[in-house]
Amino acid sequence: MTKILLNKKIMTLLLSLSLVVFLLQPALAQKKDEEEEKQFTPAQFISPKKLDDAQNRAYDEGIIIKKIEIEGNNLVKSEDIIKNLSIQEGTKFDRNEIKNDLRIIYDMGYFTEKIKAVPKATSSGVVLKIRVEENIPVTGFNITGNKVVSTDEISKILNIQIGLPQNIMELNRAVKQVEDLYAEKGYVLARVKELTDDPDGIINLKLNEGIIDDIKITGNTRTKEFVIRRNILTSPGMVYNENTLKQDLTRIYGTQAFADVRRVLSASEKNPDKYLLTVEVDEKRTGAVSLGGGVDTGSGLFGSLGYSDNNFRGVGQQLSLNFMTGSGMVQYDRDFIRRANFQLETRFVEPRFRQTLNSLEIKSFAKEFGSYQVPLGIERRFGGEIEVARPFKKVPNLAGSVSLGVETIDVREGDYDRILGIFNERGVDISRRAEQLVGGTFISLGPSLMYDTRNNMLNPTDGIYSSIGYKESYAISGDSDSFGKFTAGAKKYFPIGKKSTIVVGGRFGSVSHGDLPEFAAFRLGGTNTMRGFSEGDVGNGEGFLMASAELRTPVPFMEKITSMKFFNNIRTAFFLDAGTIFQDTLTNQLYNRPGHGIAAGTGLRFLIPGVGPIRVDYGYPLTSIGGDKKGRFTFGFGDTF
Repeated sequence: MTKILLNKKIMTLLLSLSLVVFLLQPALAQKKDEEEEKQFTPAQFISPKKLDDAQNRAYDEGIIIKKIEIEGNNLVKSEDIIKNLSIQEGTKFDRNEIKNDLRIIYDMGYFTEKIKAVPKATSSGVVLKIRVEENIPVTGFNITGNKVVSTDEISKILNIQIGLPQNIMELNRAVKQVEDLYAEKGYVLARVKELTDDPDGIINLKLNEGIIDDIKITGNTRTKEFVIRRNILTSPGMVYNENTLKQDLTRIYGTQAFADVRRVLSASEKNPDKYLLTVEVDEKRTGAVSLGGGVDTGSGLFGSLGYSDNNFRGVGQQLSLNFMTGSGMVQYDRDFIRRANFQLETRFVEPRFRQTLNSLEIKSFAKEFGSYQVPLGIERRFGGEIEVARPFKKVPNLAGSVSLGVETIDVREGDYDRILGIFNERGVDISRRAEQLVGGTFISLGPSLMYDTRNNMLNPTDGIYSSIGYKESYAISGDSDSFGKFTAGAKKYFPIGKKSTIVVGGRFGSVSHGDLPEFAAFRLGGTNTMRGFSEGDVGNGEGFLMASAELRTPVPFMEKITSMKFFNNIRTAFFLDAGTIFQDTLTNQLYNRPGHGIAAGTGLRFLIPGVGPIRVDYGYPLTSIGGDKKGRFTFGFGDTF
């Protein structure tokens, strides 16, 4: 019995000891962990606090990071945090790198300053625990103050932050993107005025789009103020748009009454949140008597006398009177008669007829010259035309016009003996000469459309210009029938770098009805169509199609030679022209013209302020004309076609 009782006491003691060990085991394990962490005490809280260097050196050497664990993050993924760190699993434990990485995590913008790195030693390395505290999550955006840009467009930029912790850096980036969105549309004054957050996570975005409070005009002394204001589509109460104002300033400058036009923006004295727009103009002398001369491929050596005023009576009207006489064609050509020519033209333009958007142009003319259309013929033309044009408000850059005119055209023989020889050479009966010498008096009616986005009317480097038109010529006397002509063309300007431009374009024309007389036929070859060919050498016909490409670039090293603006504005041009004629006329048969051609060449563009470019080109035909294949110089004013 005693032995049994002793065994029971021993068993009870063993069970009690086991229970004590079992109960103390978690505490002992925790103490062991604390002891392990104490070996790395300096790294337990790596943050803005300064650590003790002596303690750090105790474990920095040879310790490898086995694993990285992120704690405290709910909305930001752990892998998105870890991928930004310089320390990774398998790299050496380095307190300075960890300290820098904590700064990187903070700079992500999603977390408060309560960031810790706690290392825990294991037999194979250190488990690095990084503890973070996320900012309040974004639950939505409240956008106010926007009118010209929709809330949906702005929300597309902001909504990617919904559901993530508030991030001031991401918000700043989003604010810049919103302002850039406005700037891309031309609203360069738009700014995010206020950015605040509510306790429920809603972020309030208040915009100041840049409203014009008033418009002031300065610098005009002769020009009436209403002439300037009627060209400004921007008005008080509108949100300022740089693109719209550039068009306004271009229209003001296009009146040719001013040497310079500028805009100044300042805060409104009445309302600091709005702006005062000041348009400053520098007037120039617009009335002038001109006496000049020069050389042109078609007119030859010429002299001119004229009077013009681009700001007649100070109300923006244009009045001009010009007389020119010339020696005729510069280069001898067997199908053109070289003789003195003259032309007289008067022109009046009211850009805002009866204070509407309609412009009114009235012109009259009288001309006599060696015909470009009828070989060895002389043309005499006189008449007048009225044209009304108007922009389409609902379609920017689009304008329409309609013209009504009357013209008498007389075509006479210029050199009978020479033309007789050509008819005989080709075996054509000379009686058919009468087909070429038809003329008469015509009443014309012509509607047209123009689309123009060019950045400069005289010297464009960017944009598109296209036109389409129809002209009905009704014969009221003479030996020619009535006829109609349809024409269309387009040009695109591509800026290359800061000072070079590529221009590509095409033209098309065709008769719509009636027999097209020789004097009205379409012609290819010459200064304004296909350079490298003489006037009309490609052919005459009742229809045509042509294309052209041109590169304009500064003359190499010119800026290093001189600083004079005139020389630095000179451009070298390289071009390629190609075209074809449809439905040949009698002239093509007489001169064996091919009806199609290609030419390439080079030239110079002298940019004259207020006039535009003067063109000097040398073109070389890549296709021959009756065995003739030689280069030619051509001279002209303004842009090609």
